[in-house]
This record gives sequence, structure tokens and C-alpha cells, in this order.
Amino acid sequence: MKLIHLTDLHLVPPGATLFGFDPAERLRKTIERINRDHTDAELCVVTGDLTDEGDFASYELLRDVLRDLRVPTRLLLGNHDSRQNFLRAFPDEPRDENGFVQSVHESSAGRLILLDTLVEGFGHGSLSDDRLEWLLARLAEKPDVPAYLLAHHPLQPIGLPHFEPWNTENWRQIMPQIAKAGNVRHIFHGHVHVDVGGTWSGIPFSASRGVAHQIIPNFKRRDADFVEDAPAFDIAMIDAEGVLVHRFEVNDRHVVEVSAAGLVPEGVQ
Repeated sequence: MKLIHLTDLHLVPPGATLFGFDPAERLRKTIERINRDHTDAELCVVTGDLTDEGDFASYELLRDVLRDLRVPTRLLLGNHDSRQNFLRAFPDEPRDENGFVQSVHESSAGRLILLDTLVEGFGHGSLSDDRLEWLLARLAEKPDVPAYLLAHHPLQPIGLPHFEPWNTENWRQIMPQIAKAGNVRHIFHGHVHVDVGGTWSGIPFSASRGVAHQIIPNFKRRDADFVEDAPAFDIAMIDAEGVLVHRFEVNDRHVVEVSAAGLVPEGVQ
């Protein structure tokens, strides 16, 4: 399975800018690159912070821009989003029995479990009791099928002081239960605006720095330096052998054509 992971679009209303740039234009360039190289992907998932302030106009703009994307797409919510305004603009997006924007996508590689970690009005995330119960039920109903979790907030800290107050608040409660389920192969998340990956409680995870602005990682400071690097997205190649995550930047670098023969040093056979 080929999965595209986008995150942190931070769209603003038409005509507005964010930190002096246009997030919608960065998304359009990203979509152009995906349409050029990756239309064979089975699914694209956007893990939250779809807008910067959760306003309806920005969701309308997002809906218009996404019409050009030639890959099926699912959307999740982040701390900058508004559940009410999102559902006004995307009324067909699945949600659970409690109204959270979370669901299961049955893919060729297993079950993609899409989570809603939004806590309205706060920067941190949560899988409250009802959301966690829903997740554990989904993991239990098909215990022999590989599962992949996608969420906005990291489900465990990533080691950067800036994000300590903004993690999923009950991660100490939820991660042991997720690990105990035994069928979660990978966790994808956004929120942190840095490239990071590793393992949490024995489960591999990855995050992309996102389409909008990025953060320069710092292991000591609690404040953060925001920068406008090239938009980025991840491609995950998933099969029975494992999960491979490749990072792509959307920039205007010149591609140099080199023959295969030219890649072999002289004298080496």
C-alpha cells in the first residue's frame, strides 16, 4: 500500500496571509507534486490543523483546493481546528457515535484507524475515555489484522521541551493499552512541525514537519523558532514486511539527468 501523509496546512481565509506567506499556495504546490508523482497512492490522510483559526471560510477554501487532488483523501482535526465549522464544510466526513471525527478505513495493508485528538480551545490533545474506548474496541474487533493509527497530536512525547505542554495529555494511560492490543504496526501524527520518528512503547511512529511553517528543533528551549522551509509530505510504503516512510520536499530544485553508467566509479564492476 502507498499512503500519503500530509499535515499542518494552517489555511487562512482567501486574501489573508500567515507569517507573510499564503498557506493555500503552499498546499496547491504540494498537490501539484502529488498529482505529478504519486497518483498511484491508495489514500492521502491529512492529520489536522487544516486551518489556522478554525473559521468556516478557511474550510471552504480547503474544500476548493482539495478538489484538484487526484488521490482519495481523509481529513483529521488538530488543535487549530473547529469541529463544528469543519463538519459544516465537510458533512460527509465519517465520525463515531459520540460525534468525534474518527473512523476506520479498511485498506489493502490493514486497518487505518483515524483518531480525533482535538480538545476545543486548547493546544494539547486527548483521547478522552469515550474516544479511547472506541479505539480499543476497534483494535479488539480484528486482533489479527495489522492496524495503523493516524492522529494530529503525538501520542507520546517527542523529546522537545517546546511541546511538553502540548502532547496528548493522557498518553501515560493510553500508550500501554495501545501496545497491549498487539496489532498496531505504526503511528502517524502531525502537530510538531518537525521531522521526527522512532518508537513509543515499542511501536514505531513518524511525523512530518508539514505543509505550512516549520519549527527548528531545540532540545533545551521551551520557545520555538518558526521558519518557512519548503512544504513537506511523507510517503509510506506498507506491506507484510514493514513500513517504509520517505520524506519529500516541494521545491524548485533542478533535476540533473545522470545515466546509470555514470553512477558507477571507474574501475568498479
